[in-house]
Amino acid sequence: MKFDDRTRLQERVRTLVLRHALEAALQRLSAATRDAGRDPEAELLALERTLAATARDLADRASAQKLTVLVAVEDATATIRAAFDAAHARLDAPAAGAGALAA
Repeated sequence: MKFDDRTRLQERVRTLVLRHALEAALQRLSAATRDAGRDPEAELLALERTLAATARDLADRASAQKLTVLVAVEDATATIRAAFDAAHARLDAPAAGAGALAA
């Protein structure tokens, strides 16, 4: 089995296990809510909305951080390129000077 296939399979298994565990936890929450005399549907809906909003917030933060990282990488690349250009210019300068002396 290729590494990528194995990784995808492991992710799929993790997702299925987490989904099963979440469904079981939500079932227990519904039963406890019903036993407490509250509406389990309303409780689950409120929890779902909270989790969805939190997930969107995390995605927004990750996007902003990703942009920051991309900008930092671009800045670092430009700095490295400038340093190499300067080093090449210094290496070329003595060679050009030696060529002028030989002529």
